Amino acid sequence: MKTLLTTTVFTLNPGEVTALSVHAAQRLHVEDAAGSDLWITRENDSEDYWMRCGGSLLLRRGDEVVLSIDPRARRAVRLALIAEARRPAFTAADVPHLVYRIVRRLVRGTEWTPNQDQVTAS
Repeated sequence: MKTLLTTTVFTLNPGEVTALSVHAAQRLHVEDAAGSDLWITRENDSEDYWMRCGGSLLLRRGDEVVLSIDPRARRAVRLALIAEARRPAFTAADVPHLVYRIVRRLVRGTEWTPNQDQVTAS
């Protein structure tokens, strides 16, 4: 069986910060960087990651990550998000994250219901 990959390549300039919401498991790969220029922080993860050229990090479905490029970087950093066409195996390590995401959606669902907005005049 052949593995099909979908790759999205983008560039971030020195000092630039961006947030990503991951909707499917993907691998973030640093294609081009001058040094350890990329800083990654993931919601509900006590670790922060400094990445260099050639490094990669597996992002799980539902992850919220913030990518930041060191303002002192000598040049822009080129990144690739690589998604496999097949679903990764579910492991016991994924259970706490899955429970958190379910609870988070349930709580968010009670805050607002579509088509039931009420406007009151003061």
